[in-house]
Amino acid sequence: GVHGPTSDIDTLCVVPKHVTINHFFHSLVPKLKSLNVVKELSAVEDAYVPVIKFCYDTVDIDLIFSRLSLSVIPDEWDPHDNKNLKNLDPKSQKSLNGCRDTDAILKLVPNVDAFRTTLRFIKRWAKKRAVYSNVFGFLGGISWAILTAKICQLYPNQSASHILIKFFHFYDFWKWPSPIKLTEIIKLPNLNLEVWDPATAHKQLAPIITPAYPAMNSTYNINKSTLKVLKREFKRGKDLTTKILNPKISVEEITKIWNDLMEPSDFFLECKHYLQVIISAPDEDFLKGWLGTVESKMRHLVMRLQPPFTHYVTVYPFPYHKKHTDAKFTESFFLGLEFEEGKKDIFLGDAIDYFHSKLHRHPKRTPEMGLDIEYIKAKNLPEFVFGDERRPPKWKSAKDRKKKKKKKKRKRDDEDAHPQDNAKIEDAKEADETKGTTSSAEAKDGGGAGEEKNIESSPAKKQRSNKHVSEYRRASIRTRFARLVSANPHLLLC
Repeated sequence: GVHGPTSDIDTLCVVPKHVTINHFFHSLVPKLKSLNVVKELSAVEDAYVPVIKFCYDTVDIDLIFSRLSLSVIPDEWDPHDNKNLKNLDPKSQKSLNGCRDTDAILKLVPNVDAFRTTLRFIKRWAKKRAVYSNVFGFLGGISWAILTAKICQLYPNQSASHILIKFFHFYDFWKWPSPIKLTEIIKLPNLNLEVWDPATAHKQLAPIITPAYPAMNSTYNINKSTLKVLKREFKRGKDLTTKILNPKISVEEITKIWNDLMEPSDFFLECKHYLQVIISAPDEDFLKGWLGTVESKMRHLVMRLQPPFTHYVTVYPFPYHKKHTDAKFTESFFLGLEFEEGKKDIFLGDAIDYFHSKLHRHPKRTPEMGLDIEYIKAKNLPEFVFGDERRPPKWKSAKDRKKKKKKKKRKRDDEDAHPQDNAKIEDAKEADETKGTTSSAEAKDGGGAGEEKNIESSPAKKQRSNKHVSEYRRASIRTRFARLVSANPHLLLC
């Protein structure tokens, strides 16, 4: 429906029946790689909709494939003719339905210009707020287009700015899982294709139904965690845009509200716990392919971290990967984790092992392609994930953590090297504490007899105290000297 400066071009490759998907991936891909103008090529053959992603002369292209049941494709072939869906395999049908749905939406909105202007803003807002990704369980381009088209249908005479305000108000109060539909769902008995049916969709959390035949749910990957994030973002949008309805508001205030609405997500400041999925490869070409494969499977990790597989944890996916600044050909995905209050020893190992095994057995993986999953606290997040100077509480840079780790190791080595000195230090401390406790107890007793006893015993107490302090000092000096010698071995020659 719309495009922007950084938008990719979704391209459909339609082929006759003697051309297979193996030709598409194993013959076309090597030819594309041989072109100098093609960069960052990634082929994801086992995705829900198989796709080849690449950059052609600075333009990003998503190329999908549909194999028809025709021996020859005539020039007058019409993708919108339902008869052309006959005898298609499921993946070819889904690929073909992409362009059919896009054209159907444009025919169903009353004002195409207002729809396109609104959708351009909504897509940019969704990307800024990190809720634009069908793979991670949020909403993809077609879902955002349907949501926007629905508001255009309800308010056919409104401008794009008013449609935006209505957008956030409408979806903030919408009662999911009631479906969003642009038109009535039709069934064609002669084609007998699977059509979305509310009677069998009771487990779907937020169905958004595509308008072209066969009607399908475009939000099949959504889960409880991502729906919670979407609801939170709709409410935030409503709370901000409601202020614009004030008749006394100034132009400067309206501008500030729109800018606040487009503020980037604070994902790396909102959680205390994270999972970091680290992807590495020997070169840039391998990395792009491996990154696309891992990204297409991330929904399995998100699903396994939720009931019925894992309990007492809420998962918040971040749908973009971050490039490492301290390692070549290495990038990371992040998942925010929120543990139920009062619950301890929550086990995530089964979900991580399942994800590991799924990708380690992948046919396109080579030994050079790395995949590591690490639990990480917010205070230990790497510096390259932050977009500004803000940091989580108690956050330390990798350099500071390295210094602290070295200091702890040096202290531990000193304790291991001189256990007898440490024992003496501890004995001296305990003796001082015992002495202080005894003195306090005697002082509390009061009375003349007690005071007389304290006066008579003060020289002996002073002598014992000096003895303990002397032992403590000698042990401390020995420990410091041992540390100095271990750091400077040449001193032993003096």
